[in-house]
Amino acid sequence: MESMKSISFLLVFLLLTPGCLSMPWGQGNDSMEINCELEPNDPSCEVIELTEDDCLFNEIFTGDICRLMLPPDNLDFGEESLQLTVGINMQPLTPSFIGDGPENWLVNPRLPEGLSLDSENGVLSGNPDVESVLTSYTIIATNSMGSSVFIISITILPAPPDSITYSESTIFCTIQSICGIGMPEVSGGLPVSWVVNPDLPEGLEIIGSGEIYGIAQQLGDSNHTVTASNDGGSNSTNIRIITTHQSPENLYYSGHLFQWLIGEEIDETPTFDGGEIILWDIEPPLPEGLFFNLESGTIFGYPTELHAIREHYVTATNTGGSITTSILISVSDFSPENIRYEPYVLELFVNENLSNLTPNWSGGSPDSWEISPNLPSGLNLNYRNGIISGTALILQEPLNYQIWANNSGGYATTQIVISVVSLPPNEISWPESQYALKSNHSVLIPATNNGPLIDSWEVYPELPSGLLILDNGSIEGIPNSRTDWQEYTIWANNTGGAVGLNIWIAIHDLRADQNELLRDIEDADWGGWSSLILPIGEWSFPLGRDSNDNTVVSASHVGRGKMVGYGHESWVMQDHDFTMRAVEWACGQSANIGLAYGAGFDDWEDDLKERGHDVFLSVTPDDLSEIDCLVDEFWNGHDDGDNSVIEEFLLDGGGLIMGGHSWYWSYSNSDVPHNYPGNKISKVTGLLVSDTWGYNDINFELPNSLYTPHNAIDAVLDNRINDVDLSDEEASIAYKSISACSQILTLDFIDFWAPLRELINSTGWTVIEYSTLWSSNGHDLGEDPVSDIILRLEESLTQNLPAQELPVHPSHVEFPGSVPSNATRISRTVTVNGNQSGLPSDFGYSGARSNIRMSTGLYAPPGEVITVSVDQETSELGFSVLIGAHTDGLWGKDIIKRHSKIYRDWAIENTTNQVANSFGGPIYVSVPAGSLFGDLELTISGAIRAPMFVLGETSDFEWLYSERENPAPWAELISDNFIMTVPSSEIRNLDNPSQLMNWWDSALNMEHHLYGFEPWPRVERAVFDVQISAGWMHSGYPFMAHDLSVPDVVNYTYMSENGDWGMFHELGHNHQWMPSTLPGNTETSCNFASVYLMEDLVGVQGHSAVDPVQRESRMRSYFDDGSNISNWSVWT
Repeated sequence: MESMKSISFLLVFLLLTPGCLSMPWGQGNDSMEINCELEPNDPSCEVIELTEDDCLFNEIFTGDICRLMLPPDNLDFGEESLQLTVGINMQPLTPSFIGDGPENWLVNPRLPEGLSLDSENGVLSGNPDVESVLTSYTIIATNSMGSSVFIISITILPAPPDSITYSESTIFCTIQSICGIGMPEVSGGLPVSWVVNPDLPEGLEIIGSGEIYGIAQQLGDSNHTVTASNDGGSNSTNIRIITTHQSPENLYYSGHLFQWLIGEEIDETPTFDGGEIILWDIEPPLPEGLFFNLESGTIFGYPTELHAIREHYVTATNTGGSITTSILISVSDFSPENIRYEPYVLELFVNENLSNLTPNWSGGSPDSWEISPNLPSGLNLNYRNGIISGTALILQEPLNYQIWANNSGGYATTQIVISVVSLPPNEISWPESQYALKSNHSVLIPATNNGPLIDSWEVYPELPSGLLILDNGSIEGIPNSRTDWQEYTIWANNTGGAVGLNIWIAIHDLRADQNELLRDIEDADWGGWSSLILPIGEWSFPLGRDSNDNTVVSASHVGRGKMVGYGHESWVMQDHDFTMRAVEWACGQSANIGLAYGAGFDDWEDDLKERGHDVFLSVTPDDLSEIDCLVDEFWNGHDDGDNSVIEEFLLDGGGLIMGGHSWYWSYSNSDVPHNYPGNKISKVTGLLVSDTWGYNDINFELPNSLYTPHNAIDAVLDNRINDVDLSDEEASIAYKSISACSQILTLDFIDFWAPLRELINSTGWTVIEYSTLWSSNGHDLGEDPVSDIILRLEESLTQNLPAQELPVHPSHVEFPGSVPSNATRISRTVTVNGNQSGLPSDFGYSGARSNIRMSTGLYAPPGEVITVSVDQETSELGFSVLIGAHTDGLWGKDIIKRHSKIYRDWAIENTTNQVANSFGGPIYVSVPAGSLFGDLELTISGAIRAPMFVLGETSDFEWLYSERENPAPWAELISDNFIMTVPSSEIRNLDNPSQLMNWWDSALNMEHHLYGFEPWPRVERAVFDVQISAGWMHSGYPFMAHDLSVPDVVNYTYMSENGDWGMFHELGHNHQWMPSTLPGNTETSCNFASVYLMEDLVGVQGHSAVDPVQRESRMRSYFDDGSNISNWSVWT
């Protein structure tokens, strides 16, 4: 590199220096360049070529020049130290160096025998022949210009032993005897040391020649590895050493024949010679009671059974061998003695079970038993063990029995005395301990007698009139008069004695109770908006009804107690004849009455005392022991423990009077039947406080019996199942009575719902035939009140049954439509926006705070379970899944075209949720207005695909060739501002959804801009229905329209040329801001949108009434008439 740098500098210097090397044109040189091709002999054209022979001894020919030779340097063989083994070829080591190649190679001192250094190339290789200690060797590489040196250390180890072979692979030893094996044959290098692993058995050792020798001190069978080693390595072989005992010899017992007695103590130990015995065995087994010691061969024990003479073989075994001897054994018996039974005098009852009266004895064991005379019928003597057992079946005077016990040694005898007498009455029962029976209805209370036969029955006091006790103890009859609770003692008699059993019976006549409470009671007007008090229990009944015939005062029998419930707490202590009569009915005469703590009834104390009652103030459920009756509020602060105490108080005969309403409580709470405080005891009391409000004018006339829900249910069942006539008035009352309950009671109120579900199953589900708005077909509400009842019940069932129990309602075929039988059920994960503010509540006609429906493009087949899965965090947010788009209720219509409630809303409260709808319907994620949930991810399984077009996401191509053919009967057309839910049949031929929804999106944008609330925070929805709750269309969320409008609103050509005043009008209602809507202008300011869109979007006159001439005329007429606001109209 240094020489190249010098040349470069020289060339630069020459090129830059003036003179002969300067360019000719720069110096004016006139000489001419020689052309060597034309003048090859010119001296300047001569070329001199060098060969290798031209180079000196210290030069190297490079191919074109001779350069000076370089000495070798940095000689290296890669290893500085070698450890080799005699007889094993070493891996050749090649040298490395810098400079020119060495011409000579030398090493000093001389390499070990068998190794060599190649003088041509310096490679070190070979196979060492002899051992050598660690020695350093200097290797010198030289050429004409110099040399380089490398020092390497080499050690030659001897050859390791190659193989070790003993004459035998197993050494057999006898304990305490000399044993061993001679030295092994070894090939390869001679061993220097010997190692055995694991150590040899105690007493044996290995010596320098590899020989193993010694006296074995322990038993065993072990494997050992013998390793021979020298400096060159090692080798191993395996041997096995087995050390055994000396074989046993001369095995004897004290005799050959042994004759023993049962119970005799035996201890017989053998003697033997030779080695230690490690295993003893005897065959066949010894007689019962004798044992064989497996460590010593001793026979010991006490024989317990007879044993005929038999030969037994005893074998003693150790590791050295075994020896067997034989002995003869027989076992004889003692004669039995002192036979006795305890007790020996038995007095048994007829049918009494005697279990195992077992004898005792001394001496030998009996092998057979006898008795005389025969035992009483039903008793038995076991002829093998002497046990007496069985059931005495017939009477018998005391009688002596002789019993013999026998065996081969003799017999013994004893006596017992047995008598059999009658059992006294026992094990008599009835299904319950108390019975509330209905007056003038047939009764059978069956008795169960698992004891002896009864000769006669008596009752004290006498049973209620109309009831009798039968020969078998059952109570039967038709009670014909009302009785209060009474405890009756029923005596069962026979020759063995008598037993008295207690049972409580009351005869209820609810009509008589109503008469007693309402006789000569005047109507009342007590003030306060009440709640309905629904008499839902079997023994509950209505008392007071408001002006709308709603039950607002009811009473009930509860166990042995009574209860009266008022629909408002202020009614409890009104100065009215009814309130004191209710106290006397529920609490009794001269009762101890407790006024509940915090209920506000303390001012009633003086009035109650004037009526002869003792009054206790500030009473709590913690201690009701001092009172007969409690006066309390329905809306109370009792916990579950308090409620349980109150229930027990009532069931045990206490009285309870409560007042209160739940309609106000329900505004801020949910699930009135279960969560409203007073209703937590309703399943026991039979009185439920409804969230339906009632009036405060109370009619205390005796109500029609069908105002009692259970009577109404019985009447409807008789009408539909037994074809018993109901008048129109009766049917209407029954409808009102049952509907008031079915609208609030959940299905876990089984006593109410069980007969009604039986009714539905018996009569079948109601199918309402599809018909358009203009048709008179449909279900005529009021024409057949019983059918209306059934319709109400069907709604309650489809709204309350769990998903897996929901039926497929047959009316779904008519509306909203059926699902193709071959429609594929799919699973899809959807993500929807859970941030939904809704509209401010001042948009009063828009359903401003309604839950926001988020479309999924899925449809639930009727009655089929849909599984909705979310993660744990999502399950705790508080949203729901809505199945069904048609949420208008129709109970206010005269004729309904479909069932009133064909949707179902399911709260999502678990990670896996089962949902369904008996009618089927589109599946929505329902998000409460004001939510900030973020993106919600749900997996929905079991649904079918629904046609869904989303402007900006679904192309017209995708719509034409995929989406619009999805099988669900309802479709959705979606833009950024507007969603329409329409029958799928109306969009099967829709070819231009993008054009259509762009038009609708513009329409909504114009309305938003016109009313000035932007950005509009909600996508408006229109749902088209066979029938809606009010009008041709109505505003709200969603705003509702009849399905007759669908062909126009999905037709772009029609809408762009004609518009739809009604659609614009209802959307205008949704935009009305209540503070700016003047009185009388509700139907006016919404038409700003109608006029604006008809003129600016469609391009036609919006309405004839906005003609300027007509407007001027209406305005002049209004002012000329005195500007009377009552004359204000939509178009004024």
